[in-house]
Amino acid sequence: MKREKSLVMLLAAAIVTGSLAGCKTKGQNEGTSPSAAKEAPTEQSTGKPADTPADPSAEALTDTPKEQTIVVSTSTRSGMQEGWEAVARAYSEIHPEITVKIDLKSDDGYDQWLQNVFANNETTNVDIVSINKDGGSATGKYIDWNDYMEMDSPYSEGVWKEQFDYASQSMADGGKLKSLCLDTTQVMWFYNTEIFQEVGVEIPTTWTELIDVCEKLSAAGYQPIAMDGDYDSFYGGTMGWLNWVYTDQTTRSTIELWRSQEGDYTYDPDIDGVWKFDPSDPHNDDNSRVTRNVVRFYKAVKDQTYTAETEGMKTVWSNLADVFPKYAGGDAMFGTNNDGATSLFYQGKAAMMVDGGWGIVEFINNMKAIASGETVQLGEKDNPETVDSASVFQLGTFAMPSMEGPGIEAPARTVEVAQGYLGAVSKDQEHNDAVADFMMYYSSSTGMGVFLDAALAAGYAPNGPSLVYGVTYPDDIAGAFANIKYIGNCQKHYGRALCRGLNDLPESTREFYNNAYAYLTGAITVDQYLEKQENNMLTYLEPALEAKGITMEDLENPAAKPAGLK
Repeated sequence: MKREKSLVMLLAAAIVTGSLAGCKTKGQNEGTSPSAAKEAPTEQSTGKPADTPADPSAEALTDTPKEQTIVVSTSTRSGMQEGWEAVARAYSEIHPEITVKIDLKSDDGYDQWLQNVFANNETTNVDIVSINKDGGSATGKYIDWNDYMEMDSPYSEGVWKEQFDYASQSMADGGKLKSLCLDTTQVMWFYNTEIFQEVGVEIPTTWTELIDVCEKLSAAGYQPIAMDGDYDSFYGGTMGWLNWVYTDQTTRSTIELWRSQEGDYTYDPDIDGVWKFDPSDPHNDDNSRVTRNVVRFYKAVKDQTYTAETEGMKTVWSNLADVFPKYAGGDAMFGTNNDGATSLFYQGKAAMMVDGGWGIVEFINNMKAIASGETVQLGEKDNPETVDSASVFQLGTFAMPSMEGPGIEAPARTVEVAQGYLGAVSKDQEHNDAVADFMMYYSSSTGMGVFLDAALAAGYAPNGPSLVYGVTYPDDIAGAFANIKYIGNCQKHYGRALCRGLNDLPESTREFYNNAYAYLTGAITVDQYLEKQENNMLTYLEPALEAKGITMEDLENPAAKPAGLK
């Protein structure tokens, strides 16, 4: 029986506090990523291959027809266009019969655009996409990279899966590899060390301490937190991350509802036969330690044993409302996007913000620019937002402060995952083979080196350490990631259903945002919010089941594999 082999990258919840300018600061950890430890250090700094470069005469995965065209349409940020274009040129030199077109898209509205792509998968010319924003529309319509992982790669000395940290990839239901993630990231709090010193506040370790820090910063005339509060933030951005982090604190035990049980089609006796729930271990529910049965999850939603109306969820949302939007600009927070929030932080008007590991590198680059008298611009190159009156200061970071109170089961973890989410629209077999061959090149040390050299020169900020073996970063970027300690990830299968929409269905996610907005602006009570979110899950249960190829009848016998499971 093929079991789900998902193993999410174990990243940190406690990292640097203080200057990133070089010296080790109070509270830093020496931990390194298990995956990073596998990387072969080389003398080169930006991704030059550690192994033998690809032979330009190397045969492709298949005898692809001439005039084949591959279209890359991922979401974009600074430097990615230049990086992908360099890869396209290098690949076409090896395979002149293949044309690679780079047509990257704005992150704004990307989810709706991508769902339309998969709705028209039989006619679209799009191939490689940021598939994590498909809202379930890709089910049954994407290339399963696992179909190619055991094949010899023309761009290394082994099979494809040996070019990068395969163990860090997260599998979709049925053990399919829907998305390829080639670097890592972690979500954390950023803070202005000079403002903290001026006001005399310490790094908070609990939510109660965070509120106390916010009160003191506000009294000193600073906006405590720069936070984006638009739909994108709640769907897959900053507020969405926080919601996931703190929902995880109260839903750790729900793994018992959908873990594989003896007799289940997903059951692995070597794993599930010995697993026991232990909330004191942040890795206890890692996908390598316990398998999951998606049918049991949907049965728990139907039976309302997995529900939003719990004591713990009330604690989480009551705590969130104690901070947002009060200490994040008031009602103006909901009209602020990510670039606007970052601008407030760079201007020294707000003392804290939440960001991912890529933000550390962006900060380093922007501080260099400010010090040189240059103007800092955020967002996409063709539509940048200029940051007026940005100032140079030292950046500090701290881990997610843990919530405490009724229903809280374990300390806070954070979003720490392999990143990239490169998927592809499935077409005819010859075309799929060509796309897979291109991705083999891109995910080799040679291909990734080409990407990084061009992207970094154009201002690209990596998410975190690369998962491609043989790739390293320049010293300043490597140093920015050096203090990350890897201790566990809050993003485990199915737990996210309470964090946004059921199965990421667009309609369900939009309803979640509307409910959250109503609650945080005082239009409804916390109990009313939780009731609405429970109704949201029940309302969209059948569409979610349909997207997964599961019927209501299948829920009556969760041990059996549904005939139509996608």
